[in-house]
Amino acid sequence: MLARKTGSGSIPLSRYLACLLVLALAGCAVTPDTRSDSAPGVDFNQFRTFSFLPSLSTDRAGYHTLISQQLTFSTRRELEVRGLEFVEDPAQADVLVNFHADVSEQLRVRSTPDPWVGSSYWNHRRGRYNPWRGHAHWPGPSSQVQVDQISRGRLSVDLIDRSQNMLVWEGVASQRLTQRTLNELGPAMDNAVHQMFRQFPLLPML
Repeated sequence: MLARKTGSGSIPLSRYLACLLVLALAGCAVTPDTRSDSAPGVDFNQFRTFSFLPSLSTDRAGYHTLISQQLTFSTRRELEVRGLEFVEDPAQADVLVNFHADVSEQLRVRSTPDPWVGSSYWNHRRGRYNPWRGHAHWPGPSSQVQVDQISRGRLSVDLIDRSQNMLVWEGVASQRLTQRTLNELGPAMDNAVHQMFRQFPLLPML
């Protein structure tokens, strides 16, 4: 990891509050699966400013969706706490940010043993004693197959070197979507972004 250098000994209040929020997010109970990858040979200390693509992949029909708004807020906090400055004009930024989110349906197959009820012949013994193992009426192995459909959300954050129009860092988070996750989607996405940036090449400036 590379720590970002600064020439000033003081930390602005907004950055200080962002640092506190980052520390609070570290205590979130549900941690998504995350990974990241960086382009080889890139010095992230060279980047000073950032902005967002004018049309994010999470926007729809020209609208800045609620998902885009949440991801913009969360990513801006993570980059600012690492010393990068946000600029409104993408043409003036060193780094541009883009997002992608999707939901996939997965099948989980589980095999569970069948409960043995036994034939009526054994009813008079049930609960009192069992036939010996290997008896002609000893229950044979059988099982039930249960198939569950699971929804899994996947979120990615891209950082693009604007001067070269090249992807230089990618963070990916995936998590099973439960009803609770869907009810608290904003905090879930915020935590996912935070967990991704824990693997970012620049450390927070505390």
